[in-house]
Amino acid sequence: MKAFAVFLSGFVLFVITSLGAEAAAPDAKRVALVIGNSKYVHAVALPNPANDAHLIASTLRNAGFQVIEGLDQDNAGMHSLISRFTEQSYDAELAVIFYAGHGMQVDGKNFLIPIDAELTSPAHLKTRTVQIDDFMAALPAEPAIGVIILDACRDNPLARTLAASMPKSRSASFGSGLAPIEARSDGVGTGGVLIAYATDPGAIAFDGNGVNSPYSAALARHLTEPGVEIQSALTRVRGQVTETTQGRQRPWHNASLGREVFLGQSKAEAAPATKPIAGAFGAMTPAPAPVTNEPPSWEVEQRLWDEASKRNSIPFYEAYLEQFPSGRFATVARLNIDQLNEPKAEDRQVAAVDEDQANAISGSAVRTSVGVSDEVKQAPGTELTESAIGLDRQGRIDLQLRIEALGNELGRIDGNIGPKTRQAIGIWQAKNGLPQTTFLTREQLTFLEIQTDPMMESVRASYAADLARAQPKKQVQQARTKKPVAQKARTQKPVVAQKPRRQQVVVRRDVPPPDNNDFLTKALIFGTGVAVGGVLNNN
Repeated sequence: MKAFAVFLSGFVLFVITSLGAEAAAPDAKRVALVIGNSKYVHAVALPNPANDAHLIASTLRNAGFQVIEGLDQDNAGMHSLISRFTEQSYDAELAVIFYAGHGMQVDGKNFLIPIDAELTSPAHLKTRTVQIDDFMAALPAEPAIGVIILDACRDNPLARTLAASMPKSRSASFGSGLAPIEARSDGVGTGGVLIAYATDPGAIAFDGNGVNSPYSAALARHLTEPGVEIQSALTRVRGQVTETTQGRQRPWHNASLGREVFLGQSKAEAAPATKPIAGAFGAMTPAPAPVTNEPPSWEVEQRLWDEASKRNSIPFYEAYLEQFPSGRFATVARLNIDQLNEPKAEDRQVAAVDEDQANAISGSAVRTSVGVSDEVKQAPGTELTESAIGLDRQGRIDLQLRIEALGNELGRIDGNIGPKTRQAIGIWQAKNGLPQTTFLTREQLTFLEIQTDPMMESVRASYAADLARAQPKKQVQQARTKKPVAQKARTQKPVVAQKPRRQQVVVRRDVPPPDNNDFLTKALIFGTGVAVGGVLNNN
């Protein structure tokens, strides 16, 4: 065991020294506002802005920023977040604002669009949008540094709707993308402002085919690189995005900065400590620092997590948590540790396959001691986060079984997430201190699985038994539906067979025909008598 601990420590040190240590948070106050709007009510939803905001928020947190994060914000929500940021960043040394979503320019001014905005009148620009000037006013004054990053140059149907409602003389004032903003500093020059855009002025940025836009993915990679000044980082971002989009999108920025700005570690912090060595006469001289090209902390974290998840053992998950206690995968790591600490299935007595017994243990077998981090409690589930999980029909059936195992009556378990299942998900979220949205995040689903795993063996067996019992009933029902058809066929046969019988009665020769001669004879005698009587009377 001691040898394994030594090996694990050596592995962690190897990863850190080979990939670079996590960016340490400086003593100066650093605050960030991150907003991502995807679910627009009056326009087609954007797939990536919410994901982009979550990625950038995580990147900045790892770099030591206090992050105010908002996803899918309406008009009131965006203004509320700006107010919080203004108060919190008032005495900050470095303040960053990141926005992803729809935006537009009118008369050279830029407007950011909340998810509930319906722009059918020129007056709505003032009442239903957020101006870039509001962002500028929220930044702290010099000598602080303010940074605004805009991934809001997407093709915007709301802008076309608004332009159509205006006179022709004003509709020409609408432009594609965003207009350039002057980064102006009014102080003594030691602070300043930097404004970064996803693409050139007036151009359209791409949402990309992946989970994140090309611009946000490049920002997360380069923005907090240790020892890389922000303008150099943005130059690297431009190069990566230009290459990714084959020259169709070229990010740019303008700045009026009075000093170098590092969102990650500065050059001095990123440089490794020098080790003194003995000279010829015992004098101590510093050894030259080796030249390193350290990757960002997120790459170190990703490498450690990949190794831990591949090994799937408690020591490796603990090694990850020791280096990144608030990392992107910290919640999942703790849930996996909790699961690995549970007794194995063969060490437990498996409950009998019976519906009553399954219902009886449902309330007691659920794990109530599983911890949930504050990050998971604060992250709301949305339709977008749930669709990103990619549950197939069997996965949705398993989700319904887990929800029903907690005491919720869903009715039919068929893999269709209907109103009853949504209501039950919301009840479970409320009981566990999660945002009651009725939609799940990947972390919430993991928490639910860990919480209900002890009872799922008997629950699944009961579900399989129900299906088996339902199969004969289905066959009987099918047989009953076929029986009337057979009876109908039998009743039709006599009708068809009666016609030949009637014809046979007519043509049979073995039965003598009725004797009609007596009738004819009597008729002739009667007629003759009448005629003779008439003659006699005439006479």
